[in-house]
Amino acid sequence: MKHFMLLVCSVIALALFPLRTSMAGHDAGEVLYLSEQPPSDHGNAHGRQGKRGNEQGHGEHRASAERTWYLNLHDLHPGAEAVVLRPDGKRAKGLLSHGKDGWSFVVDTKPLDGSLDGFFNLYVIDRNVSEGTLIVRAPKANMVNHSCGWGHKFKFDEERFRTKYDEAMPLEIVAENLWDRNFHSKTMSGDRLQVNVLRNGRPAPKAQVSFRMGSGWTKTVEADNDGKAAVQLIRDYYPETWSLFDARKFSTVLVTASIEEQQKGLYEGRAYARTRLIATLPWRYVPQRAEYTSYAFGLGIASLFAVASGGGIYAFRARRKKAFQEVDFDERA
Repeated sequence: MKHFMLLVCSVIALALFPLRTSMAGHDAGEVLYLSEQPPSDHGNAHGRQGKRGNEQGHGEHRASAERTWYLNLHDLHPGAEAVVLRPDGKRAKGLLSHGKDGWSFVVDTKPLDGSLDGFFNLYVIDRNVSEGTLIVRAPKANMVNHSCGWGHKFKFDEERFRTKYDEAMPLEIVAENLWDRNFHSKTMSGDRLQVNVLRNGRPAPKAQVSFRMGSGWTKTVEADNDGKAAVQLIRDYYPETWSLFDARKFSTVLVTASIEEQQKGLYEGRAYARTRLIATLPWRYVPQRAEYTSYAFGLGIASLFAVASGGGIYAFRARRKKAFQEVDFDERA
């Protein structure tokens, strides 16, 4: 029965999500994206599925003075730059460096006094001319800088919770409603993930947008005239037994947007006739609460039924129980 239900769920998922094996025309290994895991840990995939946080022990309930972010590929070109948009709206330069774990840059989150409580936007911009085409890669990541020890003084600060974007970015993916009022991520499987694709801060209509799950399932859609695109996150976490179910286990999704333009120019002395822009945004999501609350509810009903059945059997046997009576038998009678 268990295998039959899994088969049914798989068929329904495939029917609802026409998936592809490539990412909007790109091989997964060619798309540039940011991660807090070095490339040796995630290879050509966009992060492993596992516990919240990461190898460095960072999480949404615990802040640190600096955070290191890595690029999955080693082929950055001269002139590549990193940019940090801080929660207070200030823009800062990031320093890219190359080491044994590839390209990385460190994000300074000081001072740790709660003034930078909120969301950082992290960007890398890489440009190169190849076969007459200017290729601009713009990976982005959203980072939460938060400690519950700071309290939640920005809980009702609309400006602090407003999703920020950088008008200087050639192409950017902006996702909304990723966090709750306590700066904790709230995305779950089954949710509808909507993004806005922006070209220098303005909507990029008709952009090709790919949503690739950590399981490898991908759906590609076209952004509407307002640059919006959306997909419902599939439920792809099915442990072998319910005893292994982990409500905090996260799955990953990598959003990739690309546009091509007939735009001529020169870059670093090299002429190009076309421009191709590729932006990425990784995110994560946990199992839908209904996945485990329904199980707990069913377990509670089963337990209640077992107790009620046991009580009924006990009462039935108690009613049929007769008191002991001693009988004297007189053989002379």
